[in-house]
Amino acid sequence: MKLAMAVLGLLLTASIIGARDIEDALKAARRMCVNDSLPQALTMLEEEVKGEWKEQEKFLLHLEKADILLYHAGLPRKAYKVYTMLTRLTLPKDKEARLYYCLGLGLERSEEFRRAARSYEKVITEYPDSPFYEGALSAIERCFLKNYQMKAAEVDDYPITELELEEIASKKLSPSEQEHVSTPEGRKELTDRIIYERLLKLAAAQEFAPIESTEVRIKLRCGTCRPKRVLIPGHLSDADLAYQIKKATSGVLLKELYQKEVLDKIEITEKDKKRYYKENQKRFIQHAKYTIREIVTDSTMLDSALAALDAGIPFDSVAKLYSTASTKIRGGLLSPRPLHTFSQSMQPVIENLGVDSVSEPYETERGWEILLLEDKTEETRTPYEEAKPSIEELLRREEIDELSEEALERFRENADLDSISSADTLARVAGKVILNADLDAYIATMPLGTPEQAEDTLFRKQALQQLIGEMVFDHELAQQRFYLSDSLSAITESKRIQLLVDAFLHKEVDSKAEPTAEEIAAYYKEHKKEFWRPAQVRLREILVSSADTAKMIYHLLQEGAGFDSLAKVLSEAETGSRSGYVGYIKKDQSDKPYERQAFRLKEGKFSKPIQTDEGYWLITVEKKNEGYQRSLEESQAQIRSILYREKKQKAEQELKGRLMAAARIVYFLDEQEPSFKVTPEETAPADEEE
Repeated sequence: MKLAMAVLGLLLTASIIGARDIEDALKAARRMCVNDSLPQALTMLEEEVKGEWKEQEKFLLHLEKADILLYHAGLPRKAYKVYTMLTRLTLPKDKEARLYYCLGLGLERSEEFRRAARSYEKVITEYPDSPFYEGALSAIERCFLKNYQMKAAEVDDYPITELELEEIASKKLSPSEQEHVSTPEGRKELTDRIIYERLLKLAAAQEFAPIESTEVRIKLRCGTCRPKRVLIPGHLSDADLAYQIKKATSGVLLKELYQKEVLDKIEITEKDKKRYYKENQKRFIQHAKYTIREIVTDSTMLDSALAALDAGIPFDSVAKLYSTASTKIRGGLLSPRPLHTFSQSMQPVIENLGVDSVSEPYETERGWEILLLEDKTEETRTPYEEAKPSIEELLRREEIDELSEEALERFRENADLDSISSADTLARVAGKVILNADLDAYIATMPLGTPEQAEDTLFRKQALQQLIGEMVFDHELAQQRFYLSDSLSAITESKRIQLLVDAFLHKEVDSKAEPTAEEIAAYYKEHKKEFWRPAQVRLREILVSSADTAKMIYHLLQEGAGFDSLAKVLSEAETGSRSGYVGYIKKDQSDKPYERQAFRLKEGKFSKPIQTDEGYWLITVEKKNEGYQRSLEESQAQIRSILYREKKQKAEQELKGRLMAAARIVYFLDEQEPSFKVTPEETAPADEEE
């Protein structure tokens, strides 16, 4: 601890001495936040304020301190006190809206909703042209929900208003749920749901509360500097959870960084597109395309196929009946394509065919083939107007690659990236040295194929580059201060809270729901009958209305025609479009009129015509499974899932009861009429209701 404090004091002194202008001081503080040196950043700013700065520069130092307390340290109450102090000073004109917006956010996160609303209102009314206007509008709506006079309930003095119920009902519930919520019982259930969500957030925040802040006394290594008492903000007790939160929030901010530094800078002019079209004309040539149908068969069926074609039966029907190629289900159709993409044996045959003409049979490795040229399109060049969207996309990708490289190089320079080759020191990013121990800790968070992978030299190099990249981006995000965006701030805060709640539920519910081997065995013994599997068969079927047609199909099947091909062409059942495929039916659990015959048939056999009220059925059994009793081992996964759901539901109900019993909850549902009546037929837009 003493060594850590000595290092902190040394770094703090160096930071103060090194800050030459106000921007250097502010960037240094942000860099310290990235390097997990919040106390150093806060103390440096306090010391800098005592220096010979202009009033406006001192204002910026105080403002940076408040931002760190709010966004990095997670101490909104301490932050809004600093913001409030700054409102009493003479404010720089370009910082007034930002100050009142941040003050509102600090108050809102401290659940001082009325005061927060007044601060947001000042931004809206006095600074309508500021970049914080839209954010203040969104924020004041959130506060308005909490400041609404008609309350549905209070949880430990935290208000849940009728307007909140209305907001959730109109925007997040289905029509049937909305109708239910308009009843007294539904209102009570929705109110309890909101209360439970509130208590879950509080319980999760308490369970994973940061380790208590520590106040230390640092003696600075400069002659005129007095010893300083520094409050070190706490950090999450669960390191893995802290890392998940950091990754989730960084992901949101990185998307915004990519949008700002890459996507928003893309400029593609009409001139650029025309120049590309002129310089790359070969890319826009459309080769002649041939639409072909094929019949592939063996010598035993070739004569039957040719006879069918000579009899005038359509080519696609003959292909479905006699072809052995996979294209038979499409009537032998091959998708339109250039000549060179067909097989070598097909190309000369296709070249000599006219549209709608059929080739003579020719022998290949696949058997005997017959081709029909159904259509042919001539070679063309895509007109510029048609090619323009694809050209724009190509140019856009090129520009994205170029802008991304430029941005990455700029970010590296901003972070003062320095590769160091020594025994233990690997690199320096934003003033922070990366040691082998840091790389080991980073690799520990990564999924590994084998434990030995962590020691693989190539893998460690890749992991180091990934770690450096994350640190470079973290530094850039801190300098860009995207947290000042209301929408981004709301999203990142929501993700942080959700991850805390998920971790809390995993500990209190999921971990207690896992069934034991004894529980699984007991459930199997008690419900053994449920794990009996009846006999089942997998079928295809053909239905025709004529006895003569049924006899003809039966004769064709005896000659070797494919059941699925005949079903596709001749079946009148809805399964005809699926080549007669029915799937599995279970014994004594089917409504098929031919069930008795189906279970008598052997696997791979087909039936004689079966007369029913619907017509004449022919069926074939593709697969047959006898009935059997599933063992405990076979049923274990299913039983585990059943018991897990039951135990999880019970554990969550117990948790909900425990949290709500420990809270002081006051309902106002019986004291007033509901402020809304939502039904599926009458749902007013949210803006009209407000």
